[in-house]
Amino acid sequence: MQTTHSPMLADVQEKPPGLEQKTLALGRELLSNVQRSQQKLSSVRKNFSDRLMDWAMSDPQFKTQLFRFVDVFPTLKSSTRIHEVLLEHLKQPGVVMPSGMDWGLRAGGLMKGTLAKTISANIMRMAKTFIAGENLLEALPKLKRGWDQGVAFSVDILGEACLSDAEADLYRQRYLELIEGLADEVRWWTTQPILESDHLGPIPRCNVSIKVSSLAADLKIADFDGTIDRLYESLQPLLHAAATRDVLINFDMEQFCYKELTLALFKKCCEQIDFPAGIALQAYLRSGPEDADHLITWARQTGRQFSVRLIKGAYWDYEVIHAQQMGWPVPVWTTKADTDACFEQMTSQFIGAIPRTIDEGGVKLALGSHNARSISHARALLEHANLPPAAIEFQLLEGMADGLKRALVEANQRVRTYVPLGKLIPGMAYLVRRLLENTSNESWLRDSVRDVSDDHLLAAPQFTNTGMSHRSATESSEFANEPLRDFSCADQRAAFADALEGVSLTNHHFCSLEDAEQAVSEATQVRHDWNRHPADDRASILERVAAKMKSRRDELSGSIILQSGKTWSEADADVCEAIDFCRYYAQQARQMFGGQQLGRLVGESNELNYRGAGIAAVISPWNFPLAICTGMTGAALVTGNPTIVKPAEQTTAIAATMCELFWESGIPKSVLHFLPGEGETVGDFLVRDPRVSLIAFTGSRDVGFEILRVAGNMQVEQPGVKKVVCEMGGKNAIIIDDTADLDEAVAGVVHSAFGFAGQKCSACSRAIVVADVYDAFLHRLMEMTRSLVVGDPRDPTTDVGPVIDQQAADKIRRCIQIGRRENRLVLAKHVSDGVRQSLERPLIGPHIFTDVRPHDFLAREEIFGPVLAVIRADTFPQALNIANNSVYRLTGAVFSRSPANLTLATQEFQVGNLYLNRGSTGASVGRQAFGGFGHSGTGTKAGGPGYLQHFVNPVVVTENTMRCGFAPDLL
Repeated sequence: MQTTHSPMLADVQEKPPGLEQKTLALGRELLSNVQRSQQKLSSVRKNFSDRLMDWAMSDPQFKTQLFRFVDVFPTLKSSTRIHEVLLEHLKQPGVVMPSGMDWGLRAGGLMKGTLAKTISANIMRMAKTFIAGENLLEALPKLKRGWDQGVAFSVDILGEACLSDAEADLYRQRYLELIEGLADEVRWWTTQPILESDHLGPIPRCNVSIKVSSLAADLKIADFDGTIDRLYESLQPLLHAAATRDVLINFDMEQFCYKELTLALFKKCCEQIDFPAGIALQAYLRSGPEDADHLITWARQTGRQFSVRLIKGAYWDYEVIHAQQMGWPVPVWTTKADTDACFEQMTSQFIGAIPRTIDEGGVKLALGSHNARSISHARALLEHANLPPAAIEFQLLEGMADGLKRALVEANQRVRTYVPLGKLIPGMAYLVRRLLENTSNESWLRDSVRDVSDDHLLAAPQFTNTGMSHRSATESSEFANEPLRDFSCADQRAAFADALEGVSLTNHHFCSLEDAEQAVSEATQVRHDWNRHPADDRASILERVAAKMKSRRDELSGSIILQSGKTWSEADADVCEAIDFCRYYAQQARQMFGGQQLGRLVGESNELNYRGAGIAAVISPWNFPLAICTGMTGAALVTGNPTIVKPAEQTTAIAATMCELFWESGIPKSVLHFLPGEGETVGDFLVRDPRVSLIAFTGSRDVGFEILRVAGNMQVEQPGVKKVVCEMGGKNAIIIDDTADLDEAVAGVVHSAFGFAGQKCSACSRAIVVADVYDAFLHRLMEMTRSLVVGDPRDPTTDVGPVIDQQAADKIRRCIQIGRRENRLVLAKHVSDGVRQSLERPLIGPHIFTDVRPHDFLAREEIFGPVLAVIRADTFPQALNIANNSVYRLTGAVFSRSPANLTLATQEFQVGNLYLNRGSTGASVGRQAFGGFGHSGTGTKAGGPGYLQHFVNPVVVTENTMRCGFAPDLL
């Protein structure tokens, strides 16, 4: 059912006669009551939160930096650090601070500490406005006070992202304690008829909201049914407890990628267990009306009654940015008017589905909105449907829109607040979302406190039928990356699984030295013809290869899984990168070979042109068997070089398929030669042959150094100096400082270190952690790593597959033994004998070592396996020094929310690719041109604007254009 279809204007239901007039009448009455309530509330002295809102709304740049500081604030351990980081944020370019604040920040001595304490106290006070307490005991007085004032509650547990099975277990236990504890407490509270019944009879006093993502270490969308089964098992104790104690369990809706999973899980739980049930739906999703129809139909078919909390949605920025980064259709409406119109349409759908009898299946609507127009429209629809006020519930967020809340209570409506519980640190992300909602330029809350007319606030929203979407690379002349598979879509999961089932590999015999001699001879004969072949035609061939790869991408991914052991997502990314290389280098070649005029001088023409360097030998690795092989091969061919492909021995079948695609697309077999064989024989022959002008190599440092040595040993019969495009290994470090978001840092390190069993040149093999967060980081790192699934890469549940072969496994195990002698092994992920025996290739679980010194083996040597050294640093500058204490210069990453530390890393971290607040793997063609220096390579940047220049010889043609004393330039 996954879809991003949006209703067209013709799909919108006709409004009943008189509905708009009734909506406006109710709206004006509500606004008048809200204004009266606000006047009572505004008699209280304006607090820090109010002033913060005023400041934030006055300047977008100030708002951004201020909220970023609020986000990082809980991690700061001292007044000095608070003052430093606040100053870092508010002194960013373009930020204008409010009058008086600048002076306070510049103050030194005791004033610095005083200011920090004042800011800390105010932020804590503001957080308590939105967060009821750290636990139920702290929150109960606030919940009881609201109940006595005619306001019910739905309690949610805030927390860090669930990264491990241990954290999932803790969340489940906290939810269970909340269900049981609330039920025991509220049964003694005063009777509130409006809050305890609807038009059909009694409803639960207690309402608990749960987030599905908190109940599992990793929601594996690709394993859709299996994930639902595991979540259902986790939820059973909670739902049975809720059924016994009459507690409504509301399934929150989170990111779009979890929507279908949440809906399917909710339905399964409702079908299997009779508990008071509710679920949230988001109107900012284009699929909202279809989602509503789906739930309504299911409710009627099953005879089930449940509530729907209709909200607009809290992840708008994330959804837009994530979709654009991935090249996927944007799933949300991109204007407020569209979201508001969709909200009204879905309100109408759900009010039409409210059950009239206790035995009728249907949906009870809980309207989650702070918008007077949306609320009044729902009340008008309810009247039109001849339903009483008790048939609907209005839900608002704790700490927001108090005037609106009071006005609804006075109107005898059932009102419920969404009340989060939790510690300040994990709750800060929630707080920042609330602050953003309060200060958004399109926020109704912002408009309602400004001098904005009632007519403007109550204007009927209309679908604009506009919105942003992605443009694929085939739809635009501008380069765009091939989108990865979205495994949250059922059709993509099914297609991928079917393709994997149908894949088989063909073994290729290794070539002899005679075969290599023949390939070089044939390539020599066509060298000049291919160099003169039109560059535009060569580029078109690469584009045809990209199209063929796209049409067969799942099949190609299946081949990669079978031969290299990559997981579903890793294999798909490999194919997408190969497609990207073809398209990008085709585009670059067209620009390069068009001729470029140098200088402007009358009477003289200077044109820069490029010619292919000669015969190219491509020696490709096994860890990116399609992407890197395609990238180097495509670059060599598109620049006019006959090419001989010698792939790694472990992945010859994938390289053979790639060559077939090039041949099918128009590359003559005399121009592209497939030469599988051993590196020590066939590879060595190609490197030494004087007729080979260019070697494109990706692989180990030792082999790379040997290629560079041999290529530099000139022979008299050579036509020229050999060009070497050489990418080698890495000893990549990720630094985590005291301001880092540990949710992101832990996940980033785990995926960078153990994805594809650590067999990437960009993999993180050193995590360098500043002392203040070392213990907390290490604990969560170990727990998340314990939760990884090591097994068969064909299984979508697998996180870590096998290493490539027994030789690699033996080397990794030798390195682990050295680590055991020099350092402390704190985690060795167990792999069962049954899992090991089910695969032909060896499995090695992730290993984590601590007490690692900068000069130890594990801190210096590339291992190319799932082995991570965790190193403690006293300060961020020391962490940078440790990171730079390596001969490798490939990738590095920093997790920090300190602008000063990010700037310092940008200046001082000695790597070819530096990633800030993301992992060290996963470079994208055209966006993160990839390659290092030092012992990591020759500085070449694959997938970047200068890469093709390594495959050509530049030629400048200068012509004297003066004839008989005149030049055509002057005519």
